[in-house]
Amino acid sequence: MKAAVLGGSFNPVHKGHILLAEETLKRGFERVIFVPAAMAPHKTRLKGASDIDRLEMLALALDDIPGAVLWDGEIRRGGISYTIDTIRELKKTRWVEGKAGLIIGDDLVADFSSWREIECLLKEVLVIVARRNDGPEISFNFPCLRLENPVWPFSSSEVRQRIGSGQIPENLLPPAVAEYIRRGKLYGYPKT
Repeated sequence: MKAAVLGGSFNPVHKGHILLAEETLKRGFERVIFVPAAMAPHKTRLKGASDIDRLEMLALALDDIPGAVLWDGEIRRGGISYTIDTIRELKKTRWVEGKAGLIIGDDLVADFSSWREIECLLKEVLVIVARRNDGPEISFNFPCLRLENPVWPFSSSEVRQRIGSGQIPENLLPPAVAEYIRRGKLYGYPKT
């Protein structure tokens, strides 16, 4: 089965993430594996939602998307998550066979060459570059597949800010995720 991997904090998962999965599935991939990070090497630990909350929100968001699945291996492993370790584990446990797709935003291409064991990683994956920014195509010096996805101008941090100010941005979140945040009073909602 031709699979692609989409990693991130998903804090919270939003419609932009879902759109990336759908665009990838349209490009011939049969499955998109969402991999929530325990701790990304380039980000500080965020507050507002526990690992369990992030997993629950992802499960709710992916429930109606054929071909989108959730893998919690990085959270179970804990600590800093490096992509090469995740790809190796996905292959070892047969979640991925053959060369996997690896979805990254064009906002990450500038530092991509500094990723851990980059040469090994490039042997294991086909990099799929998604548009995150308007403007000209960002140069990427590695073989890749470029998605022609519409630019999603909202980040998870912007979504958290809106929620913290007392507004659940229904237009940015899958409905079940918006309801989960509302019920769990996540990200400072309602503002006290």
